[in-house]
Amino acid sequence: MIIQDIEYTERYIRITLDTGEYMRVDNSSVPPGLLHRGAAIDIDAYNHLKEESMLFECKEKALYYISIRSRTEHDIKKYLIRKGFDKTTISKVLQHFTERGLINDYDYAVRYIQSVREHKIIGNKMLEKKLFEKGVDKGIIKKAIRKTEDKEPDIEQVYQLALKKYNKVKDKEHPEEKVVSFLYQRGFNWEIIRKVMKKFGKNY
Repeated sequence: MIIQDIEYTERYIRITLDTGEYMRVDNSSVPPGLLHRGAAIDIDAYNHLKEESMLFECKEKALYYISIRSRTEHDIKKYLIRKGFDKTTISKVLQHFTERGLINDYDYAVRYIQSVREHKIIGNKMLEKKLFEKGVDKGIIKKAIRKTEDKEPDIEQVYQLALKKYNKVKDKEHPEEKVVSFLYQRGFNWEIIRKVMKKFGKNY
């Protein structure tokens, strides 16, 4: 195979072969001056360039994906699998991104918790569930929740939430039980629920 054309940019090298195939590789993956127009490449060199090209394209897809908004490692992995990249290439990209701080599930979890709590009164158990569904490790989730303890809703806030729910269901059967179920589904533990229901004059 012969290199028919080659273009150097700040970020990558674009190589066009005489077969009509073209590929992009990272500048750092090829020693300067090694490749040039008219150079012949054997099968080993071709396979190396193909592998580097796949790695470059995988990085590009991942960079685009995280440029839209923050993602967990699990989210990025699923996205790259959908795009057709093999597991070895994906693993290299994830490691590369993690080493450079582009993937950090702990920071993601902290920001996610802070963002949710700015807009919604929600318990830790629900936050744990949501983050676990996003592929965040349980140990990282618990660490992030401890980091954001000062942002947790106080009993009065939870009580006001429960009171709002109670006013909607007070004319139905067993309204207090419906409030308890509501709070539990919102992710609050039994200790918080008991304190809130005590303000209703109910012991649980």
